[in-house]
Amino acid sequence: MKQTKTKLLCLILAALMLLSGLTACGKDKEGKDSNLIKLGDYELLYKGACIMEDSDGNDAIVLTLDFTNNSKENASYLWSVDETVMQNGVELEAASIITDYENLETVVSDQFTDVAPGATLEVRTAFVLKDTTSEVKATFEEFLGSKKGTITVDPATLSRETVSDTKPETTGTTGDTLLDWWNGEWYGWWKMSGCYGDYESMEGDWWDVCGVIDFDKDYTGTIELWDEDYTRSKPMASAQVSLSEAGTGEHGTVMSEGGWFTNVTLEHADWIVDPGLLDYDDMIWISGDYEDGDDEFHYDIYLRPWGLYWKDMEEDAYPYRYTDWYLPLIDAGKSMPDAIGEGVSEGNAPTNQTNAAAPGGNGIVTEEQVQKGYVWMNEVNNNIFDATYEDIVAYFGVEGEFVKEEYSDHMQSNYRYYKWISSEDSSHFIYVNFREKTPGVYTVSAYNTSGFSGNEAIAKYLDIVKAEAAEANKAASANAEMKDFSVEIAQFAKDDVKVKIMTKIPVSGWSFDDSGRCLVENDDPTAFGAGAIQFEVRENIEKFDSYKDSFENYKDIEDRVIGGITFHGRTYKRIGYDWIQYIAQLDDGRALSIGLRDMDCVPGTMPDIILNNMTFQ
Repeated sequence: MKQTKTKLLCLILAALMLLSGLTACGKDKEGKDSNLIKLGDYELLYKGACIMEDSDGNDAIVLTLDFTNNSKENASYLWSVDETVMQNGVELEAASIITDYENLETVVSDQFTDVAPGATLEVRTAFVLKDTTSEVKATFEEFLGSKKGTITVDPATLSRETVSDTKPETTGTTGDTLLDWWNGEWYGWWKMSGCYGDYESMEGDWWDVCGVIDFDKDYTGTIELWDEDYTRSKPMASAQVSLSEAGTGEHGTVMSEGGWFTNVTLEHADWIVDPGLLDYDDMIWISGDYEDGDDEFHYDIYLRPWGLYWKDMEEDAYPYRYTDWYLPLIDAGKSMPDAIGEGVSEGNAPTNQTNAAAPGGNGIVTEEQVQKGYVWMNEVNNNIFDATYEDIVAYFGVEGEFVKEEYSDHMQSNYRYYKWISSEDSSHFIYVNFREKTPGVYTVSAYNTSGFSGNEAIAKYLDIVKAEAAEANKAASANAEMKDFSVEIAQFAKDDVKVKIMTKIPVSGWSFDDSGRCLVENDDPTAFGAGAIQFEVRENIEKFDSYKDSFENYKDIEDRVIGGITFHGRTYKRIGYDWIQYIAQLDDGRALSIGLRDMDCVPGTMPDIILNNMTFQ
């Protein structure tokens, strides 16, 4: 089984690499002695290096190592050793080099191979150089341990190897057929199982899910998914993926290379999606495991192309919204909306008022209020799913138009449905579902637009709505009752290295999440989507750049003095969240990161007040 999986992974990875080649790599010209690095149950013997050209024409350093497995079980280099290669203070990116086009093997293929106890295997690893004159420092660490070792290589002393293979012809390949099958809109459902921790009560729960798959001609692309609590603009999952012709069927295999699922990262091969394993031709199955501290669950996602009728399956296998939402849309020839439940016309939206005792009004507001309201719910209010009907009424200033009330067997809860409608065009409205979580208290469970573009509303009003929310936050913060707060944050795997953080927080509305090491802008520290101030301790500030290559929209911002210490500021997007991060070296052995996740820090607002009151020991 392991042999087969390893071979498949190698094939998939190889198919992604743009075409290049590799000949034998020699030792450096100085003839330095090999370096032995002991990493717990494993040993690495550095044998030499050379310079190759990668698939993009960049110079790459290729290191050759002997990997010895001294453990009692089979082990591969890939899952036993963590490598970091630096040049001029910058972490180098992995290089793509193919060694065997016929068998689709790469320079790093041997890293996947299982090595028996006591055996040794030669492996190679390759990284794109910044230049060919500055020293390269390679650090190798135990994947799940603390042992590490370092070697330093001078690229100026290395021999340069030429490509011995040639690029295969691409004329007449079946790549377009694969792309046509995968690319496009998908719809289905996903289910949770094996739930532990905070998710234990959700065992067996399932939801409709929509998605978009987009591959480029080089067989790399993205998969974005959203269920009933997310939207296309704020998806539940966004994965960087690769496509290979290798697989058990004609549609090849897709594999994750990065990205995120809810609030956890996706790594290489966390998803391996092979449609040939299923009984239905037009279906894909994504399977994965969620782990965040003590919270765990397994998830299975089943998707079919948007517009396909599921008549070949039993009705109990249909998604929950298949009949009342999906069918009317595809019967009308409509494309997939940006949110589940969106796109239902006035004629087939529920209209029967079944509970005259439910509160309600005419729901009439201006067109601007409708669009700004959507932006506020979708982009600004991080606690929207904790917002009650009364909270939404307070925002709009009027009672919503009551549509209906019903009991959902699927969710075992009462639901009420309301609309807030544009006075200028009655076809423009926000449709909001409220779920009764506790007796008599209805909170937002879903919302969507009708008649206007949510993306256009965001582009037009986001900055305005953020500014309005900041002013409201300032007013509330100025009168908030505060209390003292302190917490000790330890460096990972070093409980004796700690930073004590002291500040003031509101008596209500904020809490601390121990597992996430963060102050959460909600009374419930596990609240979904809530903004947070997250703390992390490392030995030096350079360690906070470990994932810098995955930062999107990176920007340095003005430094900030916190607790008498100057912190460097920067903003970026990572794992679906927008971050404001402040980092500083506190002393010789401690560096601190203060990260504001999905939270602005406008002067006078509560995040700003909390930082202004912060001190450290």
